[in-house]
Amino acid sequence: MKGITFYALCATILITLSIGCQKNSKHTKYLDTALTGQDVTSMGLLKNNCFNCHNPELNTVTQIAPSMDKIREQYFNNNNSKDQFVNKIINFTNNPTIENSIMPDAVSNFGLMPKQMYKQEELKIIAEYIYENDLKSSEWLAKWNLFSKTPVIDTNTLSPQDLGLKYVTSTKGELGKNLLTAIKEKGSAGAVTFCNTRAFTVTDSMAKLYNIGIKRVSDKPRNEKNKANPEELASIEKFKSSIQLGEKLTPIMSEKNEKVIGHYPIETNKMCLQCHGKPNKDIVINTKKIIDKLYPKDRAVNYGENQIRGIWVVEMDKKAK
Repeated sequence: MKGITFYALCATILITLSIGCQKNSKHTKYLDTALTGQDVTSMGLLKNNCFNCHNPELNTVTQIAPSMDKIREQYFNNNNSKDQFVNKIINFTNNPTIENSIMPDAVSNFGLMPKQMYKQEELKIIAEYIYENDLKSSEWLAKWNLFSKTPVIDTNTLSPQDLGLKYVTSTKGELGKNLLTAIKEKGSAGAVTFCNTRAFTVTDSMAKLYNIGIKRVSDKPRNEKNKANPEELASIEKFKSSIQLGEKLTPIMSEKNEKVIGHYPIETNKMCLQCHGKPNKDIVINTKKIIDKLYPKDRAVNYGENQIRGIWVVEMDKKAK
């Protein structure tokens, strides 16, 4: 409730400012519509978890995934009840396979979405909000225009584990957006080039934005800068063991020198195999040549789907008690 109150206050201030400053907006007539607590909570979850790829803006130049309003429309077209709508979205998001998808054209155009780590109660909030709100209406877009200027990660109310997950999700979304754009424009070879020239820059920019330490490491690195240390290797092995035993993957948390450190698993999916699968089967010859040229000591190949590729490491200041 503290988080909702905090965001609602920010939204109220923004609404007051926007009424005076945005008179030329095409959505001006809706600016006196206050954001509800449900809007604030749900939009925050959408922004952190979904909108890096499923952009709500109608004039997106480079589309890397179907917009959320198109997803909503497709699920409505199947004449689903609210419970069916919510459950189908949750099921697909938890396990994004062709069998669970009801959008074959989107899968053909964009591929399957990567498997992510979500809190189930947050997925339910997101799915219910999508069902209840027309995300292509001028009224909703006006609300989103206001909300998008508010902070969406409340460091005061989240546990270290949940806070770290928010940072990982946000950073992964930014990387994924850029990576999918590179794949769409230049194929898997473009993804290799992006990872070689820009991935560290994107990650560093997110670290500065949130004032944290965040990185990706692996036991089989492509770039030696991503090599896991002994503590990180132990977490990777624990996640691998959990997958073999069919256990749920949960972040591994520790404390060191007034810092909280979180380890979050990185699982492979079908898209990953274009650069990390089996050479000459998943990885095409031209892409493999580029990998070999840029990374002569590459070890990040021969993965299958749903395997541990490595971990995200998030280092945060310990909260004062």
